[in-house]
Amino acid sequence: MVGTTLAAVADTEKTVPLKSSGPRPLIVVIEDDYRSSLALRMLIDDWGYSCIAARSSQEAIQTLGNRLQQISAIITDVEIGGQMRGIKDALAIAGMLGRSVPTIITTGHSDFAALSGPFPVIGKPFDPDILHAWLAQKLGYG
Repeated sequence: MVGTTLAAVADTEKTVPLKSSGPRPLIVVIEDDYRSSLALRMLIDDWGYSCIAARSSQEAIQTLGNRLQQISAIITDVEIGGQMRGIKDALAIAGMLGRSVPTIITTGHSDFAALSGPFPVIGKPFDPDILHAWLAQKLGYG
């Protein structure tokens, strides 16, 4: 189930791919399911953003290296490696950055879709337009 605020964003805003000549905002996807990760990377690239995908916050940090400060947003599954650590991974990255980062949690567990916490939660499967609208709004492209 998708939170009302996320659905409202998708209903009220028309999002289009970025048409910017500058650097593309960098989105980090933390997802341990290969197919889900691939689908998200393809969508994010189609929307005009840059994307790296990792199976954990540690892998994301290692992959990014000196590009770590370029992170614009994080999309993470709530369950990583069989543990409910997606929120912890997102907070670890923000802690390394020393700033808050727009973050959204995805989950295929219906009992976690209604989580209230520091980040919005979107249940899988979800409408890509909702995620696209959320990114555009959070990054100032909406």
